[in-house]
Amino acid sequence: MSAPLKVGDRLWWARWERHSQQPEPCPVCYGKLEVTVILGNGDTVTTPCDFCGKGYDGPKGYVNEYGPLATAELVTISSVTATETEAGTDYEYRVRISDNSWYMPEAEDLFATEAEALTRAEEKAEAERARLEKSSEYLKHKAHKSFSWHAGYHLREAKHNRRQAEYHERMAVLCKAKSGEEQ
Repeated sequence: MSAPLKVGDRLWWARWERHSQQPEPCPVCYGKLEVTVILGNGDTVTTPCDFCGKGYDGPKGYVNEYGPLATAELVTISSVTATETEAGTDYEYRVRISDNSWYMPEAEDLFATEAEALTRAEEKAEAERARLEKSSEYLKHKAHKSFSWHAGYHLREAKHNRRQAEYHERMAVLCKAKSGEEQ
């Protein structure tokens, strides 16, 4: 924003949440809440989806995944603070999201359109992902361990997870075969 904003201006704020819970369609029922099993004799049986139906509520049609989420939020400028410096005037903007939550977004994160804000939010999210991948804090969860220890740890975990994936694939094949035996 080139011109200073005023109290009451409504703009889209480019935001990024590091670890947000996001619903994803169930990979088994694809949101239909039930699955149809074709038995070995050709008969079909429709049953509630157990994959997204954990707990007492029954199938939900989605599972929760955690990950980064870029969003654009429509906000109203609540206050403007101008500070005179040798380099010029600096402006700080405050917005209130709820009764007790005040934020100070950077001017470069405020936009006239939602599309512009979403583009900026995605850029910020991608920059943060790249920063994390390069940082030693991200690679080394235990700072007192050496990089060679961490390399060994990650190789061991990758091998373990490959074995787990193979096991679960074998179990899925067995479950498919057994489902034909159930009547």
